[in-house]
Amino acid sequence: MTSSKMRWIALLTLTGINLLNYIDRYIFSALLPAIKTDLGFTDTELGLLGSGFIFAYLFISPVFGYMGDRGGRSKVMAAGVMVWSIATAFSGVARSFSGQMITRIAVGLGESAYSVIAPSTIADYFPKVWRGRVFAIYAGAIPVGSALGYVIGGILEPLVGWQKSFFVVGVPGMILAAVLFFMRDPERGLADAESGDVVVREKVSLKEEYRSLFMNGGFMCTVLGYAAYTFVVGGMAFWMPTYIVRYFDVTLAKGNTIFGGVTVAGGFLGTLIGGWWADRIERKSGNGFLKVCVYSMLVATPLFFFTLAMRDFTSFAVSLFFMEIALFMCMSPLDAAVLGYVRPSLRSTAMALNVFLIHLLGDGISRALMGAVSDASDLRSAIALLPWALLIAALLWQLGVVLFWQPLQWPKGALSLPKWQAHRGYRPSSAVQENSLEAFRLAKEAGAEMFECDVHLTKDGEAVVFHDEDLKRLAGREARVRDLTSSEMLALAGAPRLGDVLGSSHVPQLVNIELKSSKNHPRGELERAVVRAVDQASARGRVLFSSFDPFILRRLSKLAPDVPRALLASEVRERGNTFYLRKLWLAFIARPHLVHLEQDMITPSRSEAWRERGVPVAVWTVNEPQAADRVFALGVRSVITDKLFAVRQ
Repeated sequence: MTSSKMRWIALLTLTGINLLNYIDRYIFSALLPAIKTDLGFTDTELGLLGSGFIFAYLFISPVFGYMGDRGGRSKVMAAGVMVWSIATAFSGVARSFSGQMITRIAVGLGESAYSVIAPSTIADYFPKVWRGRVFAIYAGAIPVGSALGYVIGGILEPLVGWQKSFFVVGVPGMILAAVLFFMRDPERGLADAESGDVVVREKVSLKEEYRSLFMNGGFMCTVLGYAAYTFVVGGMAFWMPTYIVRYFDVTLAKGNTIFGGVTVAGGFLGTLIGGWWADRIERKSGNGFLKVCVYSMLVATPLFFFTLAMRDFTSFAVSLFFMEIALFMCMSPLDAAVLGYVRPSLRSTAMALNVFLIHLLGDGISRALMGAVSDASDLRSAIALLPWALLIAALLWQLGVVLFWQPLQWPKGALSLPKWQAHRGYRPSSAVQENSLEAFRLAKEAGAEMFECDVHLTKDGEAVVFHDEDLKRLAGREARVRDLTSSEMLALAGAPRLGDVLGSSHVPQLVNIELKSSKNHPRGELERAVVRAVDQASARGRVLFSSFDPFILRRLSKLAPDVPRALLASEVRERGNTFYLRKLWLAFIARPHLVHLEQDMITPSRSEAWRERGVPVAVWTVNEPQAADRVFALGVRSVITDKLFAVRQ
């Protein structure tokens, strides 16, 4: 187990190096006007230099991702820091376009070794419930380092010239590389194993790893949205100082200082807000990391348009400040969202693919494209492209939230899900009725820790344990549950009240309560009746709620947030399960902690997809030993069965 002190020392070390990473990266942008004047480069050539850095960064990242998942991460990162620092220093020597391109490529190669591996190292130090805040600290170095790059460049250039400015910022990295070389690696997946979140799989081939990542819908939605976001941030960071100098009649030093100050203040504040907000949403409704990314884009886009309409520099700077707060709110949740969709043993490879795609499709395009648009028209037209990309990012991330939702963390103090559940009790003979006190008593005698039961709402507002909407199958009557009182249900069909079941000492301790969907109940009445019965029996710590209806689970999330919830799915559309969708497209509404699937829905590919998203799975109804062995081998947490719990403990 990693000590708390070691975790925080590692985080601060990696954050400090990340700060230097972005200083070295963006001092080049700060010095662009001076380089253009001295060396006579066109805007297109300057854009190509920025793209040269990016393409080197992205094309080498898969190599470092492979190394990061298999070797000593600290030593690989240290080598990368040393390479980029030396290359930064030599940027002050090169005076030709080809010479500058070589140094930018070398900086990209070195920085990719660090940027790909560092997030996976942090994730292995800290559990998921801390990652929003932790990545906010790490990602806070991005706006601060970027801003310092502009500020330092703006200060140093008039004092020592642009060439010597590169030497000043290059030397500290060589020192930090030596420190990083001796930092201890955390065990891969340790933080997840401590919190019980992830099943770590054995290694597979590199080809299979990349195949699984491209087939991972949640990961791909997050990464493609990240690419659109990077298109904006990279293009803005590269060209905004030049935009300020050209259109607001300010000096390079003043433009860099103001832009740097606005970025460090707005960016750092936005990063901290985003990390705190994401952790809060993650605890309350799940998918907090990706949801904050969507909110960030929806606020930043109109603010960006408003900022570009400013013609007074003071008004522009104030508007830019608030826009950057919104823009950077997604910075810390983004890496956490990417890593949240992949297993620990694949995180460096996933970050490598993430780096490759976001820069290939993002700032690898935007810097040169904006330079070309600027040469063809003007820089204002080039900058105006950026807000539209933010809307694309918001759309892609919202698709991730809806189609590839992730579960909530298991509530503290809730029951531990057992391996076996008795389906509607235990019925060794046809004389024992399902969902009856006798069936539940026999389940306990047979060794069941948990039983599943179905509840309906009666005419007098009581939750009774009964499966069907009417009594025809089980009692030979046409009467419907909602038209009878709880006393009549007991007399006619032997259906006990839920409160009586929960209060009995003769039934298993743990209970899976399935709430049956019906349009004929007033909204929320069944949920309130069930929660009332649970509370009267002081049973919150030993029950699980389940339903086919995501809106029922949503209401339960507010009535009893400390009770875990399972969303049910079946290949068969049942009359009454109005909101069932086989692909669970409404699951994000339900805020579930796990899913209950019909056994035919469990396949190797589906089970892999659930595992990658961190979704616990239970299966019903499994009555063959071979079928139980198969689903458990695929990572299923619990099986709902009519009989196997009695013979396979």
